[in-house]
Amino acid sequence: MPRKYAACPDRSANFARKATLICSTLLAGTAMALTHAKADDINWRQFEGESIVWASDIHPYADAVAAQLPEFEKLTGIKVTPELYPDDAYWNKLTIQLSTKSPSWDVVGTGIQPAWDLAPGQLLEPLDRYLNDPKLTAAGYDYKDFFPALRDALTWKVKEGQIEPGSGQVWAIPHGFENIQLF
Repeated sequence: MPRKYAACPDRSANFARKATLICSTLLAGTAMALTHAKADDINWRQFEGESIVWASDIHPYADAVAAQLPEFEKLTGIKVTPELYPDDAYWNKLTIQLSTKSPSWDVVGTGIQPAWDLAPGQLLEPLDRYLNDPKLTAAGYDYKDFFPALRDALTWKVKEGQIEPGSGQVWAIPHGFENIQLF
């Protein structure tokens, strides 16, 4: 299942709301994205000294993100504590953490289907205001660089408790996708 990184709503600290996009964007990026980020006009150290918890299932995608954490911490001054769980345990814990509005996770890995299930209950936070804030998102970052199908799968409206895909708000930042073929 493709994994995305999404923001958890209802954190008590204003920092968590502001830092979530920075963290999800960088955690979802590669070394190239981090190198590019250094050249941008954004103050990458604006949350220096803060800490966040990133949760995901144990997966090669999570390994790729974890490999970038030292560079992310050096760039931002934000300490990231990863919490990685076996697949089944993670998905159960994710549902419990978000449905109880637990403040213990700041950034989570999700898939398109779980995000569709979680967003109508306001268990994920849309990311548009972070993407559109030049103090939080580097000028060189372009969400439109992702494949249109990935963007469409992560952009929707919640109307009367139902998902209306294709337009609306951004609910997660793509990190990877899988192409499954039948031969």
